[in-house]
Amino acid sequence: MPIEDAGFEPPEACVYWCQARTYDLHILDDEASVDLDWWNSHLRDSEHEIQLRGRNDDGKIVTEEIATVQRNDLRPGSELIIATHDGLGLLFLCAAWQSAHRGRRFKRRFPDVFGAPIAKGEDPLQPIKSILDYCLKTRTLPAIHRGTWSGWPVTPGVGVSLLAAFMWAAEVSEAGGRAQLIDQFGVSTLIHEGWLEDPSVSGFTLRRYHRYNELLNSWATTAQARPELIEMWLVKRWTARVQEARHGERAMPTLF
Repeated sequence: MPIEDAGFEPPEACVYWCQARTYDLHILDDEASVDLDWWNSHLRDSEHEIQLRGRNDDGKIVTEEIATVQRNDLRPGSELIIATHDGLGLLFLCAAWQSAHRGRRFKRRFPDVFGAPIAKGEDPLQPIKSILDYCLKTRTLPAIHRGTWSGWPVTPGVGVSLLAAFMWAAEVSEAGGRAQLIDQFGVSTLIHEGWLEDPSVSGFTLRRYHRYNELLNSWATTAQARPELIEMWLVKRWTARVQEARHGERAMPTLF
């Protein structure tokens, strides 16, 4: 762990909150209401051979209108994905869940994954397909042999937060544990609590993301909880602070 993070411990409220929650109920069942018509029409217009599905209120799999996608659905081989390429299908399901989640700082945006430089006649999706395949097969990120400022592999149209969500879904190993989601709300909470790092998630290098995962793992050890719960507390804490500022201390429900 970097020396500047030594002694930076989770707040008591974080520890108590995480210890009162369970991984299966609060993480795996964490759901978002996804507009399947919007996503599948954009997938067709972009000529992706991918269809996203969800579940209705009865738990039945559906292909149209607004449907529920849970975080547990973000996994290789998910029954909510029909795709000729597993990695791309999972990436777009992650994007749909992430952008539809009401508690996270994302807007609905369709990732344009066609931007990598290729030779004439090559599949324009081959660069990103190879990276996603590598993550799924090895559960690691591919090493970058050429010098880049960020250290991230070339994944056009994806961005740090979506790539992190895909890495979590693919169970990619990072900083000695599973790669964790990263949300601007959560990082803003860390900065507010005293973390000495760049506050902008979109500008996170791979080194900074590695440091972020190390910190979540350290806090999880202290709290005797899963790092996913730490990350969720960070996100919810920021939302709660905003609500408290807007509506006063008596705003309900309270989390802390």
